[in-house]
Amino acid sequence: MPAPGQDVSISGGSAVSSESAPASTAPASAINGTAHPGGQRTTPPPARPAKGSGGGSALHIATYDWPPYVEHNLPHGGYVARVIRAALASVGLEARLEFMPWARGMSLLRDGKVTAVAPAYRTAERESECDLSAPFPGGPLALFGLTANTLHWNDLRDLAGLRIGVVRGYAHTQAFDAAAFLRKEPANDELANLRKLLAGRIDAMAADRNVVHFLLRRDLPAQAASLAEFDPILGERDLHVCFSRARPDHAALREAFDRGLATIRASGLLDELHREMRRLTEEQPAGQ
Repeated sequence: MPAPGQDVSISGGSAVSSESAPASTAPASAINGTAHPGGQRTTPPPARPAKGSGGGSALHIATYDWPPYVEHNLPHGGYVARVIRAALASVGLEARLEFMPWARGMSLLRDGKVTAVAPAYRTAERESECDLSAPFPGGPLALFGLTANTLHWNDLRDLAGLRIGVVRGYAHTQAFDAAAFLRKEPANDELANLRKLLAGRIDAMAADRNVVHFLLRRDLPAQAASLAEFDPILGERDLHVCFSRARPDHAALREAFDRGLATIRASGLLDELHREMRRLTEEQPAGQ
């Protein structure tokens, strides 16, 4: 785990300190092929992707630790990193992934200083900031609680009064995020919320099922049986790459990524990578 404030980059399959990687300085502004909230926009045709120093096109993509989907110490950076690299490689492009806090990545994206941020959910706010890629598989978003305290709910108002842990800055579902009557208590990450839940400091937490199962098995195996899901789930969420609208080539890059994603989907590689990620949530830690 890098020290606070230290980012890690992944290029190819190896992790290196971001101090040795050149910062992206590409400029500003562009288009989206789909409707944009707030009205119609007149824009020039998409620019061609800029070429990298090695003759290929190196896309600077900000990501963050969110295992088992992506993490700096997972093999090859994890599922999301492998999907991005495979999709781009199929259209002759290259990715340089840099790990950093979500808020920093989004700030750089708004300024056009990174090509994209990934992974991201599709929300109205994200669509205003990002040219979102075609979707690729994510997982179920659910509420978790101590086994004896989980409940069946029909309406979000059934959850009013519960202290619900969320991760600061993360999106969930439109209805859940808009529910101002819910008592949502932010934390820095899902592991912090798991510890709060197990200690009784919150009554539930909203999180991706694969993330919770992975963290329980890796970091809190003795407590895994103590938690269960509320019924039903909040929803199934696909993942996207969020291309910066502040860059003139964003539409061309998003279109290229979508073509590559379609190629690896048709070949079966996308499903294979998703299955491999899911297996990480089922494996027992060493010594268990």
